[in-house]
Amino acid sequence: MAGAGPISANAPARRNAERVAWFDWMVLPTVAVLAVIIGYPVVYTLVLSTKKYNLLDMTPAKFIGGANYDHLFSDPVFWHSLGNTAIYTFGSVVVASLLGLVLALLTESLTGWRFRTARALLLTPWAVPFVVVAFLFRYMYLQNGGVVNAVLLDLGLIDRPVLWLNNSALALPAIMVANIWAMTPFFFLLLSAALAAIPNEVIESARIDKAGTWSMVYHIKLPFLRGALFISGLLMIISNFNDFAKIWAMTQGGPGYSTTTLVVYVYRLAFENFDFGYASAIGVVWLVLLLLFALAYLRALRVNA
Repeated sequence: MAGAGPISANAPARRNAERVAWFDWMVLPTVAVLAVIIGYPVVYTLVLSTKKYNLLDMTPAKFIGGANYDHLFSDPVFWHSLGNTAIYTFGSVVVASLLGLVLALLTESLTGWRFRTARALLLTPWAVPFVVVAFLFRYMYLQNGGVVNAVLLDLGLIDRPVLWLNNSALALPAIMVANIWAMTPFFFLLLSAALAAIPNEVIESARIDKAGTWSMVYHIKLPFLRGALFISGLLMIISNFNDFAKIWAMTQGGPGYSTTTLVVYVYRLAFENFDFGYASAIGVVWLVLLLLFALAYLRALRVNA
């Protein structure tokens, strides 16, 4: 009977260990599906990036090593599309996050039906599908009949209709406006939740110390919002880096290459020029950049956990 105590005490731990091992085995089907759906295309893209493979040549794929990657350094369209991607991604995220922060601060004091109405109206753009947003703004930017030109003409700010999407200098900013309009509610929602999570004791202490509005925002609220801003910003950077629908629906990367980003350039190479080898090489570079942002996002989650 003396040995019964340790045996009975260790039995639950052993059963828990067996249960955990059983649950680990249940993950295998998911891992297998991910390996087929994600792993195989990634590996095949890496292999294809080392080959010359163009369907228009009507010849089998030929191994050329790193020639496709060497071509990247002398390809002006690649560097131009990379610059467009950076401008579109970071510019949209910075402006949308600032607008979301301002809207969250302005609606913070609202309560009851006023807050519910304001939140419903401000979140409406986020509920609109991206393709619908693209076509909506495309019609708004029309030279004849577009609401943007009509309003600007009525206000006397312009004397003739502007070709918003047909002007190489204006096309990318015009698409960014549509993207910012669709993305601002995301930041508004997250930052509103972060503002509501600030302890009341901190706010009351600042008020007792007679902190002004700007001091309250800059020294009290922004430090609490820094983590939410950083994590949501990284998440939106990853999302915008992959944004294809809005750009393709509005300009298809034109005029010329003025709105061509990496994802649009890869699509053009693969499905218009059928140059799958070079498109795969650019896709690998694109994947590496996305992985860097994803690692930064995971690290931010770990730090702020």
